[in-house]
Formats: sequence, C-alpha cells, structure tokens
Amino acid sequence: MKTNYLVTAVAVATIGVSSVLLYQAANKFGQREVAMAKAEGVRPAVTFTRPGTGESGVLPNAFISCDVILPNTGAGVDASTMNESSVRLLKADTMLPVKSRLNTSGAGDAIVLQPLELLSPKTQYIFEVNDKLRDTRGASFRPYKFTFTTAAVSRTESFPVAFEKVSMPATKVMMPGRDMPSAYTGLAFGPDGKLYAGTFDGRIFCFEVKADGTLGNPQTISTIQAAAQGPRIITGITFDPKSSASDPILWVGHGQMAFNEGRIEGADDWTSKISVLSGPSLSSCQDVVINLPRAFKDHLNFQMAFGPDGALYFCHGSNTSNGEPDKKWNFRPERLLTAATLRLDPKLIKQTPLDVKTEDGGTYNPSVADAPLTIYATGVRSGFDLLWHSNGNLYTGLNGAAAGGNAPGNAAAGKPVVPPIYDIKETTHDLLLKIERGKYYGHPNPIRGEFVLMGGNPTKDADTQEIKNYPVGVNPELNFAPPVFDFGYSVSPNGLTEYRGNAFGGKLNGKILVTRYSGGKDIIVLTPAADGSIAEATTGIDGFTQFSDPLDIVQHPSTGNLYVAEYGGRQITLLRPNEKGVSRNVFHQVVGK
Repeated sequence: MKTNYLVTAVAVATIGVSSVLLYQAANKFGQREVAMAKAEGVRPAVTFTRPGTGESGVLPNAFISCDVILPNTGAGVDASTMNESSVRLLKADTMLPVKSRLNTSGAGDAIVLQPLELLSPKTQYIFEVNDKLRDTRGASFRPYKFTFTTAAVSRTESFPVAFEKVSMPATKVMMPGRDMPSAYTGLAFGPDGKLYAGTFDGRIFCFEVKADGTLGNPQTISTIQAAAQGPRIITGITFDPKSSASDPILWVGHGQMAFNEGRIEGADDWTSKISVLSGPSLSSCQDVVINLPRAFKDHLNFQMAFGPDGALYFCHGSNTSNGEPDKKWNFRPERLLTAATLRLDPKLIKQTPLDVKTEDGGTYNPSVADAPLTIYATGVRSGFDLLWHSNGNLYTGLNGAAAGGNAPGNAAAGKPVVPPIYDIKETTHDLLLKIERGKYYGHPNPIRGEFVLMGGNPTKDADTQEIKNYPVGVNPELNFAPPVFDFGYSVSPNGLTEYRGNAFGGKLNGKILVTRYSGGKDIIVLTPAADGSIAEATTGIDGFTQFSDPLDIVQHPSTGNLYVAEYGGRQITLLRPNEKGVSRNVFHQVVGK
C-alpha cells in the first residue's frame, strides 16, 4: 500500500497528534526498510554508496561512504567492529586489500573508508561489508559488495604551498584509570602564547610552545571535572577578549559524558552548560549558562566564538536526524534552542547561572526584550565550529543527516501544506554556511514553526538542496538560505580557521581551512569571493592529508604553524610551513564551473 503523506498530514494536524504518535501512525502503513529489517531478523544493512555500483571515472583521491539502515532503536555502527576483516576495499586484479582508515559518523549512522594513498588510475576496485560488522546492540550487518572503476587520468596539479607534518606523541595523554589516551575536542591559543586543548573527559591541557613549534609537557587543568564531580565532554573553548596573560578568562562549553560501548549515546536532556574558568591556573569555575538541551547522541552545544560585537556565538546541534523524532536518535524531540546558531550577550546576564531550559517545566524565552541568550539563525543541524572571518562573515561547516530520518509535516490553516516524510531515502549534503541573522538553513524544528527540510522540492527541475522524497510543489521556508559551498556526502566538516600571514608569498592569506573528519580525513582550503561565497576549493596540499579523524584546527598567532586535534589519533599534530616546498598532487575545484 502506498502511503498518502498529504492525507496523513492533514489528518494528524486536525486531531493534534504529537510528534512521536505521528511517527507511529505513519509507520502503520509499513515502510520498506522496516519491513526488510524485520524479514532479515532486525539486521542493519548498507542501503546506498558513493561511488555507486558500477560507477566509472572515479577520481583517485576518492573515499567510499555508505548510507545504512539501523533498525534497532538508538543503535549505531559499532566502531570497535570496523576493521579490515569486516569492511575493506580490494584491488580487483590482485584481490589485495587497500590500506585504509575506517570510521563512522558521530551519530554512528554511516560507514566511511578513506584509502591511505591515491588509488591507481583506470583500475577496478571491490568494496565489501560482511557480517563481522555489527551495530551497538550486537546485531550483525547483512553482507554487501559493489565495484567501481577509477578514471584513466589523475587530475592533479603542482602548487607552491606545502607543510611539514610533525607527529607529537607526547600529546597522547592517558585517561585516569583507563588504558587509553584521551581525545582532544577543541584547541585555542591563550593570551599567554600557550596552546590550550579541551578533551572529551573534561580535562584541559595547557602546552608551552617550543621554538620549533613542538609542544612541551602539559599542565593539567581539571577544574571542570572537579566542579562536576566527574567527567564531562568539552565541546568548545575560547578566551574572553578581555583576557590577559596575567588574568586569563576561558569560556568552556561542555555536556554530560555519556558513552555506550565507546560511542557517545544515552545522554540525558538538559545537561549541557557554558562555564567560565579564571584565576590562578584557571582554578575557579563559574557556571554561566545551564540547562541547555542535549541530544541522545553527540549533538549538544558546540564550539564558541566571540563576535565583533562582543557577544558569544555558538551552534547548538539538533536532537533528531531531520526534524522529527526517529529511532536512530531515540525519539527525542527538537527543543526551542536546538538546531540553531545562538548568541549570548554577557552584558545582559543579571545573575549566574542563567537557566535557559525552555520545555519540560522550563520557562526561558529567548524572544523577550533583553534576553541574554537569543536565537541568531535557525535550521543549523550540526555546526561544530564557528569562524568570524576578516571579511566580516560568520561561517560554519554543516554536518548533513544520513538517510533514515523523518521530517515533520504541517497542515495548519493559512499555512502552506507540508507533507511529513518518513524513513527518508536521501542523505543530505555536508555544507559550508554563511550564517546571517534571521536566516533558516534547512533543518526543521516544529516548535519554531519550521517544517520544510532543506530546499524542499519546488519544481520538477533540479532545485537548490532539493529533497526528492517530497512531492513536487513543496517550497522552501521563506527565509531559507542556500549554502556557499557544498562538500558532498559524508565528509563531516568540523574545525575552521582563517589562515593569516605572508607564508608562501601570502598565497594562503584569508583562505578558510576546514578539517574533513570522515571522508577525506584532511584539510580542505576554501577561497572566499568578494561577496563571502566560496570561489575555489583546494585539496591534496602536502601535510594536509592522511589524518586520523581531524576534528579541530588552530593557527599560531605569529609563526604560521598549524595545530590539528586528531580525535581518532588521540593526539595533536603540528604542521610547519615548508617555504620551499611544492605539493605535486593538488586538486583545484573552481566553484560553479
């Protein structure tokens, strides 16, 4: 039976069914993936890949990404079962495995394989997943296999920019009581010239920077852990503009540390905070904002950046995949402050901590006059970092949603009818957004009256960021703003920094460097145009490739050295400019051509 989503939308709007009931009602019609999962004994499976089955002309710097169906509520891909025996790429003529790095998304709803070297031209490859791969509930994946062929000629160029990559094993710092290093989640240079690094267990490490750019033994700052009486996941650190070397003031965004078999999931709602550390060795902690919402998985309040107006800006992740509660995200609904870029004006805070709980008994209203925390822009699903560029624009890298989520419907009187869509077949793209006040960037939130996912599907032709699951005629929200750059699928753009200085004759000055955590596992260089859009993208610069899940990036204020937090590698890596170096395998993409 084919579901008539328009009829369903009108019916549920009339009787006022809640979001979760609306999801359950739609599933009475029986979705293909759910039926398949039940028939297969509730087994997760690959549903779509990039490159596609039988595709030819694949570039030699390609990576493989897979959409997956995860039928077990709250479960994700079990990263501990991802290895060469469960997920692999084979060169067809030799049947030898290609050395690669494997990972899943932060939500555990994708499979990504990144070859460690460029693929051979005009060569067939075989990608396969077998039942040794499991989800976090222990269910094995259905076997899956496909082939693709690379292009005959490598489209590479020489480029007079190169960096020396310097591994710093001393930055691997063990977690107390556990036989594993901590993972770094955020980097910031302090007014004292030292590098500060936040971790996923709540500690902050302060490193002296040596003359050669390498880092000395760190000072451990456990102030957040002490205040919380336990571990917290730090999601952002930034120094107050008023800070000085003798009086540092560090703003810290953090949330509940909830892990299940190594994955971030099972977190309680309303457990995120922003705190300020100050005093000798940053030993004093004051909670400034409490009761920020929190997703079941890894979405919470992300990296912060002070704007030119003195206010603090940060993105708050979504609670859902596509705006409507879903099984992957444990049916937690969106909140008023989720999937948005928020602005905190410290001058307007009359008493700390500021309680910003908006639902479940909370009464905070970000729209009242003189509200310290307000909504600056909406529809930002997951923007890990924010960059105030010298061109005056505010940028973030958006992590798109994997297939399998749900989008809400709306049939309110006097409003355009938006049909709900369930078990969405499409993965949405990873994007670079230029954030502007009052704009909407595509992630629905029914509490705010936002229902259309991305660009909708307004015409029968190809539309900007269209969702093909919608019937033709669904227009985007009136204030929808398209991205300034499209990364494609399963890249996970996270850390952003603007390169400043005259290294390489100024060839990198003003360019935006973005870490690609999943697909790519590298740093992509974006060149802004005069209007703030992106004119060119460059990959393959020496020193900018083959990271282990690069999450954050920061530049030393005077030397031009870069520091990358490798989340998977559990270390910080130094990149030193090689002024005489030339990168030989660089890919340039002129945007729009």
